[in-house]
Amino acid sequence: MRKKTTYRICLLLVIFSSLAILKEYFDYQKVQNTKIPSVEKIIKEKKDIDYKDSKEEKQEQPIPYINELPNYRQQYNNEMIMGKLEIQNLNISSLVTRTQNNSFYLNNNLYNQYDGLGVPFFDYRNISLITDKQINIYGHNTRNEKFFDRLPFINLEAYTNKNIFKHYKDIYLSIDETRLHYKVVAVKIIDGTNNEHMKLNFRSDENYIQHIRKLLQNTLYKESNLEITSEDRIIVLQVCHYNPPNTYLLIIGKEEK
Repeated sequence: MRKKTTYRICLLLVIFSSLAILKEYFDYQKVQNTKIPSVEKIIKEKKDIDYKDSKEEKQEQPIPYINELPNYRQQYNNEMIMGKLEIQNLNISSLVTRTQNNSFYLNNNLYNQYDGLGVPFFDYRNISLITDKQINIYGHNTRNEKFFDRLPFINLEAYTNKNIFKHYKDIYLSIDETRLHYKVVAVKIIDGTNNEHMKLNFRSDENYIQHIRKLLQNTLYKESNLEITSEDRIIVLQVCHYNPPNTYLLIIGKEEK
């Protein structure tokens, strides 16, 4: 009798475990296939534009610059707010923080309170934001519909559409009295084993150029006839990516002079 009871319990455990695994799988598939309204809207809006005849869409108007960062630091009581990133045509306007590591702002908000959604942040090694050869900014992604509106870097996924990459290039980064202007030159999808984009310290100009060459290998899209010299500075925007799973999307920009 005991053997039968034990057998039934084991059978029920197997059934419940199997159902739980199936539920997790279908939930995962549902999340993977979820379309992001903001990204879909951007792609749809730009899809049918005749770029040959529409200079207004092709050439974005510069944003008049007012240094608002001191006000934001006061508003959030946060001296770690170091910049503001803007990509007009992708509806991205986001404050960017920096602290002494690359983990704090993964799970804290602008008030420095715990928040699993985090906020975009500079790599902690980017101390000289005006002069660094390469600036890295990291932000979260999600497939949970409840949080779409709270994660501005989600809209970077629009760059996986060739039409968006081809025509919407302007990235603005405000750092107190200075506004840096970059043009998107490449889009890349990498897995966790590729960390070339994390290299920020360069022994020489030659070492920097070697790094750039590696960084621009195996891109999804890349500007034709692209040339980056030792005098050029770049920006790398990183966000988690889901197609394929467990990858990162990199948006690479070159500073306009």
